[in-house]
Amino acid sequence: MGGKGSGRHFHYSTRSYTSDYLDLDIRTLNQRGWLDNKTPQNLSWKRNGQEIGSVQFLVWTRVQFPTEKSSIKLKYRSRTNGGDWQDLNYEVELEITKCNFGGVRHWFKCPECNKRACVLYGGTIFKCRSCHGLVHKSRNESALDQATRRLDKEKHKLWPKLELSALDSVKWLYKPKWMRQHTYVAKKIDLLALEYKMTNLMAEKFGFQL
Repeated sequence: MGGKGSGRHFHYSTRSYTSDYLDLDIRTLNQRGWLDNKTPQNLSWKRNGQEIGSVQFLVWTRVQFPTEKSSIKLKYRSRTNGGDWQDLNYEVELEITKCNFGGVRHWFKCPECNKRACVLYGGTIFKCRSCHGLVHKSRNESALDQATRRLDKEKHKLWPKLELSALDSVKWLYKPKWMRQHTYVAKKIDLLALEYKMTNLMAEKFGFQL
């Protein structure tokens, strides 16, 4: 079942930013093998170590002559501005396209505009950034803020059960069970480089030497 906070969004300014909303990223679902898993899964979000939302979903395929179509069924509870809780249960269509150099790419089809999207953002329903009228907060962030936010987000994707901050090094963190070894090594190298960048930006900002 969906947990408290499912589908809610959180505003901390007069502008609507993508980071203020719960995000459903199809790349994360694909990396974890959940798009090929026909059993119900639960995805949760945390902020400052506290769970702020969860959603139950099921990927399924139905035959619709002459082709098959895949969808993801979402089930959660939502409320707006402290109102009554609503039980939501609906489908979001999935689409697969071929990449230029081999392989395939997975997409959501936004329930409102029907356009392809890698990420859907929660409000009452999950829909694309354009339909929510959202902008990326990185437009107004410093280089340090961008590096810190990205590092924190990537850590939560890979190790969602650990309460990690941007200052916790990834150096000794274990490989997620669903990730291939070579992918893990490449990802870890990228995160270590990002950690190094963030540390240097912090040193520059606060005036200390490493």
